[in-house]
Order: sequence, then structure tokens, then C-alpha cells
Amino acid sequence: MSVTFETRIAAAAIAQDPSLMRQEFSRVLGISAETDGPMRHRLGFRQVLYFKLKGSLEEQGLQLSPQDRRALYEVLLSRNGRSGQWVRSGRRLEHKGAVPLFLDMGNIVQITSKALRAHRGGALLTDQRPEVCSGAPVFKGTRVPVAQVVEQLRAGVPLSEITEDYPQLSSAALAYAQIQSRLGKPPGRPSRALKLERSAA
Repeated sequence: MSVTFETRIAAAAIAQDPSLMRQEFSRVLGISAETDGPMRHRLGFRQVLYFKLKGSLEEQGLQLSPQDRRALYEVLLSRNGRSGQWVRSGRRLEHKGAVPLFLDMGNIVQITSKALRAHRGGALLTDQRPEVCSGAPVFKGTRVPVAQVVEQLRAGVPLSEITEDYPQLSSAALAYAQIQSRLGKPPGRPSRALKLERSAA
């Protein structure tokens, strides 16, 4: 069975707005994502890739019409690699028209895959024991609370500073913390207040 992701998880991994992703499904694509419980969309890798690619094109100033977006979505998910003016051959994507557009998706496929793996592998990077930091989840092999790094990222502390403050954290651990920071705080009242501390220079 192929791996799927909740919309909010996928959005956090690829730094997109989950509400806009849901709107795209219902208003533009006209496709209902697979569900796992009420209002909980599940996205496969190629669906996540569509949103990452669309977001990247928009960041570069390329706005696609709803028709082109539907065709792009279909060509990424289809086996024949052709929909509307889009043609896909492996990781090469072409948009035919008066001004043809050629895209090499190799890099964005790798970025998307790496981001999703960072989330899935996050549980293996953390540890939780009563004798360490009062049982708060920490990054394995350290006494650095996961929540402390996540809250610093939410507070706007640059990743470069956090990397300097916590040299014991791997790039995978930091990538996981970034995803968690974009997920938002879980509902309910925290068990205890978290005191943020910066390492001494």
C-alpha cells in the first residue's frame, strides 16, 4: 500500500498553506482526496509533488490558469504523461503553446521526497525518558528538548543561529524541527510551561 499523508502534514513538509491546498482540491481540481476520517484528506507523493511544483512556479512569478493547473495535476498522476498542453516524459515536463515551457523536475522531486522522509523519520530522531528533561521529548543522544527548538523556530530565530546554538543536532533533526514548527501547536493545554533558553556563546 502506498504511503499517504494528511494535508496538514504534507503542507508543513513542503512549506505550503494547508487551507489553500484544500481549496485547490475542491475549487480548482474538483477532485476529492482519499479520506481517513471526517475532513481528513490523504495525499500520495505525486499529489504532494503537484503542490510543491505549483508553489515553486508561483514563487517565480508564473501563474497558471485553473485549466492548466487541472491538466498539470492530471499529467503528474497519469501513466500516459499527457493532459491538456502538458506532456511528461520521466522527470521532464513540457507545456506546449505559443511560448513552450520546459521543466526538469529532478531537483523538486528530490526536495519533496527528502521533506516527506524528514517527517516520517522524525520519530526515530527523538527519545522520551522520565530521567531526561522530566520526560519531555528530546533529540536522541542529547538533552535538547524538541519543543525548545520548535518554539525558537516559531519565534523567528534564524535556522543558522539554531544550528550554531545546537551543533549536536543533525541536519535531519533540524529539518524535522522545521516541519513541526510549521504544523502549529497541538490543541489543548500544555502539561507545563516551556522555558526557552539559548546556549551560551
